[in-house]
Amino acid sequence: MMAIFQVFKSSNKNQYYYLLKATGNSQLILSCEGFASKQSCLDGIKFIIANAADENTFERKDSYLSYTFFAEDSTGNVIAKSENYTSIGPREQVIGLIQADAPLATIQDLT
Repeated sequence: MMAIFQVFKSSNKNQYYYLLKATGNSQLILSCEGFASKQSCLDGIKFIIANAADENTFERKDSYLSYTFFAEDSTGNVIAKSENYTSIGPREQVIGLIQADAPLATIQDLT
C-alpha cells in the first residue's frame, strides 16, 4: 500500500496539520496536533519519515478497550497521534503500515 501526507491549514484555528492516508482507499493512518507554522508541520512530517522504522518512535498507550499511540520529537512535543483502537491488533497493524509506507510517502500541499 502506498501512502500520502496531506498538509492543510485550519480556517478556524489558523494552524497547520497533516494527515497520513493510504492512497488506494484514503484510510486515515496518522494525524497530528496543530502546528503554528507550515514549516513546523513539514518538519513533523520529516521526523516521521526519518524515524518511522524505529520501533521506539511510537509510544503506545493501553487502557480498557482503548489502544492508541503517539510520536514525540526530541523536545517532547507530540507530532503525531493515532486513532483510538479497541484492540491491540489493529493498532499494531497501523504502526506497521507507517513503518513500511511513511518513508516512501509523497507530500501533498493543500494550503
